Amino acid sequence: MSLKALPIACLLLLLSFSAACRGQTGSAGPVGPAGATGPIGPVGPAGQDATASQSYIGAETCEQCHEAIYAKYTLSAHPHALKEITNASPQFPYDDLTGGLTEPPAGYDWNDIALVIGGFGWKARFVGSDGYLIAGAADAPTQYNFANETVDAPARWVAGHVAEQEIFDCAHCHTTGYVSQGRQDNREGIVGTWQFAGVQCEACHGPGSRHAVDPYGVFLRVDRSSQMCGQCHSRENPAVIDAADGFERQYVHYDGLYNSKHFAISCITCHDPHASTLYTDETVNPNGGISQQCAACHWQQRAVQNNRRHLGVRCTDCHMPPMGLSAQGNLDTFTGDLHTHQFSINPNPDAPQFNDEGTQMMPYITLAYACQHCHNGGYASRQDLQTLAAMADGYHTPIIPTATPTPEPSPTPEETPTATP
Repeated sequence: MSLKALPIACLLLLLSFSAACRGQTGSAGPVGPAGATGPIGPVGPAGQDATASQSYIGAETCEQCHEAIYAKYTLSAHPHALKEITNASPQFPYDDLTGGLTEPPAGYDWNDIALVIGGFGWKARFVGSDGYLIAGAADAPTQYNFANETVDAPARWVAGHVAEQEIFDCAHCHTTGYVSQGRQDNREGIVGTWQFAGVQCEACHGPGSRHAVDPYGVFLRVDRSSQMCGQCHSRENPAVIDAADGFERQYVHYDGLYNSKHFAISCITCHDPHASTLYTDETVNPNGGISQQCAACHWQQRAVQNNRRHLGVRCTDCHMPPMGLSAQGNLDTFTGDLHTHQFSINPNPDAPQFNDEGTQMMPYITLAYACQHCHNGGYASRQDLQTLAAMADGYHTPIIPTATPTPEPSPTPEETPTATP
């Protein structure tokens, strides 16, 4: 062994001897105090927006898989709640029945109109190219009402909103993909922006881009609650049924339901939300959007009507009378152009239908609106409220005939014995 290698060998021998003499490792000691906080690291890259994976695709894309539903939907009022105008009159499914919209308000041409609100039925209002709702003085004909045979009213131009200038802030319930920020198409009078005009599939079901790509893996929102419909088919407070000029105000369908016993069920128990209730179609909507008849639950009441002349009268004629107003009504006959969604009839002939100010409807239907919209001397014989109250009392209660007691038989008189001579 060389002299140079000798120290290394001694060192290895010393290490081996130290390892052999080392004792067992003891338990860990207590944790010491935390050290000072280190410097903050660099900020990482921004993540992707959670909503970026969802976008609106339009009802035409939904049609590719849902043809039957789309066919009904296009014939309903929803997709036509708002029409974008491109220098020509808008077209609607039932123009042959309503006469359509052939001209804009007086003093305007179609180049001056950006949007039409409604026009499917009842009435139409107009938004100018600046985004403001076309309004005017009390006698300015800015709203077009379609003819209504029920209230004996012709098609005509009437005064709509009375104002010098009015913003268009109705898009929340007339469009799809609405947000309250910005101004659609940079039009000054419009509040908010939207993806599509009209109430399309995604207004209720949510954006459908991911569902369209992966229909079995990504499901759309299916909300069957009445509150879903009530987001638009209601006014400010559903506990209050707003009224004006002797009628329920427009858009209180949910409010009437909210104040009735039928709130225990949902709108879609009776209604197909994809179909029109105003018009029928023999092929795709023969039932007028009604998916469940009253007699499905109220079969006992349907079977008993204590007036033989009413055998052809429908449940809705009395329990959902036309006491609402969208465009035209006739207060002399207690007839508006919208059916109420209250159902309970108050048979008290002195019951009030409104509060003292006439701004709120009571949560029931009085005999004037339940009965006198027919019994007014026009459609049916005129009847006063006292007579109608007597008829309404126990109207659906079976009449049990009173049994006539059988008289006891008279005893047979005994023969008088003949005297023997």
